[in-house]
Amino acid sequence: MNSNRLIDSFVNLVKINSESGFEEKIIDYLYQSIKGLGFNPLKDSYGNLIVNVDGIGEPLFLGAHVDTVKPGNSIKPQVKNGVIRSDGKTILGADNKVAVTILLELLRDISEKKIKTRPLDIVFTTSEEAGNLGAVNLDYSKIRAKKGYIFDSFKQIGTIVLGSPFYNRIEIKIIGKSAHASMPEKGINALQILAKAINAIKLGKINSKTIANIGTIEGGTVVNAVPGEITVKGEVRSFLEKDMENYCKYIIGKFKTFAKEAGGDIKADIIRENAGYEYPLTDKFVESTINKINKFGCKTSFSFPWSCSDANIFNNKDMQILNLGDGVINAHTVGECISIDDLSKLGKLVLYLATN
Repeated sequence: MNSNRLIDSFVNLVKINSESGFEEKIIDYLYQSIKGLGFNPLKDSYGNLIVNVDGIGEPLFLGAHVDTVKPGNSIKPQVKNGVIRSDGKTILGADNKVAVTILLELLRDISEKKIKTRPLDIVFTTSEEAGNLGAVNLDYSKIRAKKGYIFDSFKQIGTIVLGSPFYNRIEIKIIGKSAHASMPEKGINALQILAKAINAIKLGKINSKTIANIGTIEGGTVVNAVPGEITVKGEVRSFLEKDMENYCKYIIGKFKTFAKEAGGDIKADIIRENAGYEYPLTDKFVESTINKINKFGCKTSFSFPWSCSDANIFNNKDMQILNLGDGVINAHTVGECISIDDLSKLGKLVLYLATN
């Protein structure tokens, strides 16, 4: 791939505002750009963009998500000393516009240089950062490939994500009874129920396969009233689905026990965010990918992150999709950056995978 054009394309794409839920501009830009190259991109009903490319051999899936986390508007990319970063006031948007850029440049190379590739299903998803919603709602009737890759792991290039956890969100409303602060005996303090429940459960790393967290607590109306309701939101992630489900029930059970003891109650919901997956090194597609990465000239390494991605959704849609390292550093922070060397290397790797 043309290195200078790759840089220019990346810089241009990160300047397009596309925080989760507001991806229309970048999808429209990609649609017009890809259509201008002679392809027929398709927008599905959820706003994802799908490009089917003819080729020889077994179809290959290649994906990237177009949305970013906050603060992701008015990004001002800086290119200095071989590294691309923001001005420090926003994220860079390299997650995942590094992959978006490379897939766009791949299509440009195919169109301009008449490169022969495998049949490709190239997918640009929306709202990955907001719960993989684009992947959940993708029009899978347009996808031919059963195997492929996304590039959404901020690890060194050559890294293969072999697994990602099952993920449940928990929402618990503690229902007590409000009363004036001068008459606490007439109320049921939801905050005290919360305190007992939080002290009774373990948070953080439960074991090597499971983690739990309480992320937000909302409640109370005024300082001189006993809080009658408090809403607690958290999550449990585990590489073992049964352990995740059991720990969610355990947390809810503790809240219910202390609420009942105080004369109150709770309302609780468990929301499945996504399923997990795990590949053994002996899997044939994993072995094939290792061989290709090594032949390309990269060393392979392996990762089991606690984070989730579109791959969690795809791998539970009768597909085998591996998440590969993208070379991004400090993703989701204002210190996010990527070196020009890694941007170029990933571009060459993607081209190699598409043509072999």
